[in-house]
Amino acid sequence: IGDVRMTLRSICKKAGVTTGAFYFQFENKEAVLKEILDPILAQFLLLMNQNVKSEFEEEASSSDADEWMVEMIWLHKAEFQILMTGTAGTPYEKVFETLREGLTNGFCMFFEKYGIAKVDPKLLDVLVRMRIESYLAVIQKDYSLEETKKLARQIGEYCDAGFEALVKLLKMEGSEKLPKTEYQKKHWYWHFSGTHYSVIGWLQAVLPGLRYT
Repeated sequence: IGDVRMTLRSICKKAGVTTGAFYFQFENKEAVLKEILDPILAQFLLLMNQNVKSEFEEEASSSDADEWMVEMIWLHKAEFQILMTGTAGTPYEKVFETLREGLTNGFCMFFEKYGIAKVDPKLLDVLVRMRIESYLAVIQKDYSLEETKKLARQIGEYCDAGFEALVKLLKMEGSEKLPKTEYQKKHWYWHFSGTHYSVIGWLQAVLPGLRYT
């Protein structure tokens, strides 16, 4: 129904109603789309915000949040299929941009919480795309609800562990870029000097007559 190529006549034919009956209830086909999608979208965005808050405040794990999200998508699979493939030319065609923005903000909040103030936008983009793809798999595959929830929990555990490892890596990479403190400079100098003089000592031992001042 979200396909701009689908005419009002074809919609009525599929629904088994006359165009007169259609216009008695709706102004146009966009009004039907609004009737179907608005409640689902509002519920989905509310759930997404609640999940971010629960995870951030450690009231729920990533596994819990993913399970709740994919369960809702599974229960409203037809509506999400419309959102994914049939909203070109309608006010809903940018709905996944809204989802992407919400997830990006969520990731930024968590990185900041764990001491990562600035994250490469390219990395954020990949992380968000991976998360969205896991949601879309629920629509594209014919899994049962129990299979879907089990997969969501497994993926959530994987994401938790991966996020912790990524935070450690980013902190390590960040520390390598920091300017050396005076202590670090002296420590480096002593280490270098010790190595330097050890090499000279070895050369003097194997090359008699070598002098170093």
